[in-house]
Amino acid sequence: MDFDSVEDTHPRVLLNASVKRLCDVLKDKYAKENETCLCFPSYAVAKRCREYITIKASLLDEETTRPPKVRILQLATSKPMDDNERCWKRECKIAVVFVKDTYRPLLREYWRLAGEIISGRLAEYVMHELFMVEKSTKVLHTDDESISKPLINEKEEFIESRFGRSLNFTFAERASDLIKKRITRKVVDSDLEIESENNHFDDSHDHYMGDYHDNDDGSMPMFLDTDVSNLQHGFEEQYAIHSTIPPEPIDMDNERPTTPTNGHIASTASPNIATEERDGETEHTSSRLCVNPDTDVYLFTSGMASLFTAHRLLLNFDSQRVDRLRSSVSASEDASINSNVTNNNGNARVIGYGSPYKKTAMFGFPYVDTLQMLKKFNHTHFLPFYDSKSLQDLQTILHSGEQILAVFIEAPSNPLLQMCDLIELQKLSEIYGFFIVVDETIGGFVNLDGLFHADIVCSSLTKVFNGDSNVIAGSMVLNPKSKIYEFAQQFLNGPDGVTDSIWCEDLIYLEKNSRDFVAKTLRINYTTEYLLDNVFKPHVGKLFKRIYYPSQNSEEIKQNYEAIKCKKDGGYGGVFSVTFFQLDQAKVFFNNLKLTKQITLGNNSTTVCPYTMLKHKDELERVKEYGLEDNLIRVCVGLENKNTLRDIFQFAIDKALQI
Repeated sequence: MDFDSVEDTHPRVLLNASVKRLCDVLKDKYAKENETCLCFPSYAVAKRCREYITIKASLLDEETTRPPKVRILQLATSKPMDDNERCWKRECKIAVVFVKDTYRPLLREYWRLAGEIISGRLAEYVMHELFMVEKSTKVLHTDDESISKPLINEKEEFIESRFGRSLNFTFAERASDLIKKRITRKVVDSDLEIESENNHFDDSHDHYMGDYHDNDDGSMPMFLDTDVSNLQHGFEEQYAIHSTIPPEPIDMDNERPTTPTNGHIASTASPNIATEERDGETEHTSSRLCVNPDTDVYLFTSGMASLFTAHRLLLNFDSQRVDRLRSSVSASEDASINSNVTNNNGNARVIGYGSPYKKTAMFGFPYVDTLQMLKKFNHTHFLPFYDSKSLQDLQTILHSGEQILAVFIEAPSNPLLQMCDLIELQKLSEIYGFFIVVDETIGGFVNLDGLFHADIVCSSLTKVFNGDSNVIAGSMVLNPKSKIYEFAQQFLNGPDGVTDSIWCEDLIYLEKNSRDFVAKTLRINYTTEYLLDNVFKPHVGKLFKRIYYPSQNSEEIKQNYEAIKCKKDGGYGGVFSVTFFQLDQAKVFFNNLKLTKQITLGNNSTTVCPYTMLKHKDELERVKEYGLEDNLIRVCVGLENKNTLRDIFQFAIDKALQI
């Protein structure tokens, strides 16, 4: 795969094959003429999708008085009948959103930005279980001559579903508990758990890598056996899907959605972190944080879903202020507030989507979907740089009297690996009363200790934590000392908060894959530093224009990173980016890399991608102002032997230098 042909295949962008097949089947069976559909993990998520489509459609066509018709259909698999069935069977409900083909872009946009998706394993299970129900019904209505063969096939499928699975579904709850405990132990740089010996760190005992051999197509082989084909259940198109819930829509709302009730959530004081006296500005006091894995850690279907939920949480907190504002103004004045999102009756309103809700601020140039999510679901200030200038710009906004709801930052940023002064940002939050949400996906729990300086820490668990590139998940950790803590707990455990949306099989795989995530992180830290020092830095000024990495950026950026770096195991992570003097050199370098070429960070093997061309191809001139050049290549280091990676990169460098 060469520079110009790489595609973004992330499941939030390009539907997983099993999810697409399930949607196609449901569309064929239940969709009306010119309708499309998409599946979501719960009815609550489907309602939020409907709200988004309704609001955005009205903004696209202001002359239309009737909102688009959005149908929601809920389907469910059967419950297990006894303890034996609970090992391989589980009741599963999904919600299917049907909308006219005209609004397909909005449907897919919600899927991508909210991250509230269903996994391929969940889609396969739903198809398999509902398919078996339909097949059993058909057998009962056939004549005697046709009974035998279907009965034999049904028995074979029963044996496969009962005994062919390698996972015991009853382990899912335990797996969830273990995952949360692992996150808790590292998110506060705790020494409570003595890690096992890091057997991945010694290149002479490389349990993961083995010998390096090229695949036939020249790509990097997958070193870990991630084949889960024994979980793939066949599907024959001639059999229709049948649900245990009637196929009629359980909810059709032709009016625009109304504001959810928040009366069950108690108000809290001004939003800032309760601080303690400490000797130095950058002294780590996170060991004083008592994070409870049962009440302070939450799991999501993707890292994007955790950020989206944090944003919803903050908007619901601000809705209390908005409700007080609306009750204090006259009816005529109230009619002008947020009128673009009122329903047809002109009274109830949705939460977010602009004034009168406070703006958020995106500090630094982030992953593209994070910024779009903040813009699409509310309104936000974009401060694209991580240096002191952006901090001054934020202070200018605050000094003007404008109140900011929250500041979102990446630690460090993707793909420029920059870091803001989180210590100074925390001081401003204490003065001006805004919240801080930190996305630690790139840095990771082992390397960074940002929870003490933030109200909420979000992360994608798809990356190093999982590693096998076979599970998508995310997490959110609440700071127990934050002034939003009590409200956040009530919201997340309420009807509009977190649902059990991660499928049980995904939880079990995630638990298994994350058992050695600390050891993997340490090895990746070491290998990345080795590659930069011995392979990339000698060619800066000759081939590479610049290396983007926390320890290689400006001294200010490096100090900002080290201020929250974990004392025990903290490193600089396994992601870095390089830019070239010539675009042709970047293409030759990339095309000669015998590595996995994709944008995902969720592999145990090293991945590379032309990040700017993949994510910002239609806005190259604009993003160039923020440091993203069209020749930028991002590298995510994996678990291969460091000498193997050295030879692979050196070969590509030698080829590029010949240009």
